[in-house]
Amino acid sequence: MMSDPVICTLLPLSPKGVVVDANGNCLDANEDELFRLTTKEGKLIVQRERMSGKKPELEPLLQFEQDPVQILDALMPLYLNSQILRSLQESLASELASRMNAMSNATDNAVELKKTLSVAYNRERQAKITSEILEIVAGAEALSYTD
Repeated sequence: MMSDPVICTLLPLSPKGVVVDANGNCLDANEDELFRLTTKEGKLIVQRERMSGKKPELEPLLQFEQDPVQILDALMPLYLNSQILRSLQESLASELASRMNAMSNATDNAVELKKTLSVAYNRERQAKITSEILEIVAGAEALSYTD
């Protein structure tokens, strides 16, 4: 499992990903920024990537039924709610992935501990059996000398 945290710019709003060129570069995201949080040599690094392109112009024939400010006022709470929900879902998924990783490591450690303890127990049992056999043989030798 791998986690790659990404910080995206929430505001200003820009319609991103609608128009792309042949290389997959976004043409409609003007001055959009992408922040990628990574590690390099054990230190956290923020990589900043600017997305630039031509501004799309509205066609003069395009008419809005409502004022753009009203539309933005209606969409902004929905947009922010969806972004917060997505962040919470990613946080929960990250926590669950970390827990799964910790449980996997604990299981591996328990298997290794079981193996180590089993070897130590078998050595101790073998030493006890060997000492009992030596006592029996020594007792038999002592009896043979007395006869």
